[in-house]
Amino acid sequence: MSAFISKTKIVATLGPASFLPAVQRRLMAAGVDGFRLNLSHGDFEEHAAVIASLRKISGEMGRPVAIIVDLPGPKMRLGMVPKPITVRRGAKVRFWPASQARPGKGIFLPHEISGLAQGVRPGSIIFVGDGMMQFKVKSIEGEIIETEALVAGVVRSNKGVNIPGYNTPSGVLTEEDKRGIAFAIQHKADVICISFVGSPEDMLAARALLPQTGNYRPCLLAKIERRQAVANLDSILAQADAVMVARGDLGIELPIEEIPGLQKDIIHRANMAAKPVIVATQMLLSMVDNARPTRAEVTDVANAILDGADAIMFSEETAIGHDPVAVVRIAKKIARQTERRLVKSGGVALEVRAAIRSEDSIDDLISSATCDVLENRTVDLAVTPTATGATARRIARLRPRPWIVAVTDNQTVRNILALSSGVFPLYVSSVSLSDRELAELLKGAGLVRSGTQRLVITAGSLTGVAGTTNSLKIIDVS
Repeated sequence: MSAFISKTKIVATLGPASFLPAVQRRLMAAGVDGFRLNLSHGDFEEHAAVIASLRKISGEMGRPVAIIVDLPGPKMRLGMVPKPITVRRGAKVRFWPASQARPGKGIFLPHEISGLAQGVRPGSIIFVGDGMMQFKVKSIEGEIIETEALVAGVVRSNKGVNIPGYNTPSGVLTEEDKRGIAFAIQHKADVICISFVGSPEDMLAARALLPQTGNYRPCLLAKIERRQAVANLDSILAQADAVMVARGDLGIELPIEEIPGLQKDIIHRANMAAKPVIVATQMLLSMVDNARPTRAEVTDVANAILDGADAIMFSEETAIGHDPVAVVRIAKKIARQTERRLVKSGGVALEVRAAIRSEDSIDDLISSATCDVLENRTVDLAVTPTATGATARRIARLRPRPWIVAVTDNQTVRNILALSSGVFPLYVSSVSLSDRELAELLKGAGLVRSGTQRLVITAGSLTGVAGTTNSLKIIDVS
């Protein structure tokens, strides 16, 4: 398998359709760069086994992948539904606390939301599963909420619940989240997703629970899915290592017609901050059941790439879909075709480049100068020895034509960089390498073809020390 498949990275959520190691291996072979474990489902023992499986397969295939642990957050959810429930439009559906005995016959949906009956009123709309199911409240008797289904569909366990105007809990970490962070640290997950972030303080609270010493530094990702998060985006970006445009809940918290513009704005501001950005929710949703996506879904994936997303994430498509591998293969095809247009047009990176040229930081000057050199058609590859991945990410946000090979001696940094657009991370025991040693390393990894190739290499005044990159050089490798 070629190292350079597509610059846009793919994240696959694991679930019943993809828990088997054989499927995980096929997903990696198809081009998955990160695997998401949703802690809202399953238990720690199951997730630990999956992480061990992914690490084993990744090592055998020599393919770096990021292990992403997604915390539940204070999200309102349904309880356990013994089997999927098919609901017809107009059907009478009752919500009741999962902690109580089932009240009687009919369609009852258990929920785990404290005080829900006191927080809604007749006429309120209850959205379930990223808004795919909608229920209008008709009456309330004690803790039983009687509703009418406004659309037909299927309801499954643990689906998220949203109610516009409902006073939802804040984004401060729950006790379940804290246990999830401890689990992620124990198993050295590469990325930890903080759900329902509302302020930079939420990110600081999570960061305080991370290891403060040693080489293990997981990436802390802020999921942008609340109105408050959009309002505080810049301050959240300052405290986050990466962000996700979580369009499911965002599209219920805010008018759905605002989502396309918000997506572009969030991606642009993340690019400016040199923070990786993932776009998620319903990217190729029809492929849960169908062999091919809709034309609108293909356009949606392409537009996210054109907007400047580093990665595209799939949820149901790879967790419960009938062919998760086909989803990844089609996504890669869309990405490759879209990236050809990006190369021709310069895309959104031109705006970012113009903005950072006015900055006076050495980091920005080096990344801008590197991309200027990379635009020369005789240059084949950028190489960035890095301790933290910062230089590679700063160059990657400018979307240069050649690939960026990030050479690092930190396994976690390597895996996190697998999520940055156009970056191929390469692990070495030491980044203190001469030009000749670096060239031989690239040859041995199959990243340099036969014949002369021209490389642009970034360097620092103190090799292997974070934050000291201050120069670049050009070498020819035969």
